[in-house]
Amino acid sequence: MKNIRVVGLCVALLCVSCSNKQTKGIPIQTIQEHEKNHAWYYFTDSTFLPIDRPQNVPVNIERPWTEAVRISSSATEPKTKTAYAVVNRLGILEMTKDKMELYGDNTLFPLNTADALVFSDGTPVFYLYKSTFFNQDMLSLPQFTSTEDTTLPQLSRPFLIEFNTQSKTMYPLVSYDNIHLTNEDQITGLFWNGKTWVCSAKHMSNEGVTFSYFKWEPLVPLTELSPALNKDSVIFYNSSAQEYRSVNTPSLFEKAPQEIRTLLSSIPKSYSFYLTVKDADGTSPKSYYHEGTDEKTANAFAATKGACGFTIALFPDGTTYVSYEQNGKEKISAFRLPLLPQGCSYGDFSLAENTLYVAWEESNFYKTGRAGFLSVDLADVLKLTQH
Repeated sequence: MKNIRVVGLCVALLCVSCSNKQTKGIPIQTIQEHEKNHAWYYFTDSTFLPIDRPQNVPVNIERPWTEAVRISSSATEPKTKTAYAVVNRLGILEMTKDKMELYGDNTLFPLNTADALVFSDGTPVFYLYKSTFFNQDMLSLPQFTSTEDTTLPQLSRPFLIEFNTQSKTMYPLVSYDNIHLTNEDQITGLFWNGKTWVCSAKHMSNEGVTFSYFKWEPLVPLTELSPALNKDSVIFYNSSAQEYRSVNTPSLFEKAPQEIRTLLSSIPKSYSFYLTVKDADGTSPKSYYHEGTDEKTANAFAATKGACGFTIALFPDGTTYVSYEQNGKEKISAFRLPLLPQGCSYGDFSLAENTLYVAWEESNFYKTGRAGFLSVDLADVLKLTQH
């Protein structure tokens, strides 16, 4: 760590009151570059390692994004200010202000795609699925077939997984069988509002592909569920494609939370982007679409102000907008993260107190090569006197 060479961040401070939404035309001050306010990391097939910059990360075999080691989802636990990231095919990354630990489970991660991190009463929960497009022979795998001894129960695929923050281990909460699905079915999407889960599932057979839609609610706290006990602990409802789309289709940006719209009020109207917004309640993020005149549409991420005290929006080129309180006034700052190599972009992020953790990855159409994350000391970048 002491020998890591770090390139400074270029920071532009707008320093405007959030009550003044007209941020256009305000002079932008460029702050002098600083050293050691951020650090790079990359993933191997078994862990993460520090690197001086992503250009020097060893070349990695490109894999479909559902099969690659990469951060698929990241969020902050509101009460403890601890950041978590689901590292696909590898495990859960737990990040505090100055410490990072990776926890894996060889029975869950190597053979499944992991995504969609949420929190139930402070406990990280995520879901597992397997892409049928990239795993045509998935049903022949041992864990998806019944045993020769018919007196033994058939193994049921895990669906929702809890990461227990005390024991640092994974526990299945809900199986495919619990939500009336077979091992031939595949969850293709979901949304959780804190009470009800709305899901879509795909079924492949010799007759073709069919989709079904359903919703379910646990009768006990989510983390008290168990695949062996869930027959009487879950209420199941049929749903429809229309209902599923109503909670998963991006809304217009004008319907985004006011603090997010204020934060991004200086962005040109011509800029087109999708924005995935995480709330402090830990439920599924909501998506919004800003339609501009640009042909290309960026995929950005944002988080409303939580216990850490920041409202943040981050774009794939590293442009980052932050709203925070300083000296009793709400201010907006903008800075750009270090330039990534060609073919790489920034992704999801989470915050642990003043430390921002940002995913990055190298992508080529639907495939991912090298991937990792960047840690940024916001207090140093923004020169905060509080938090």
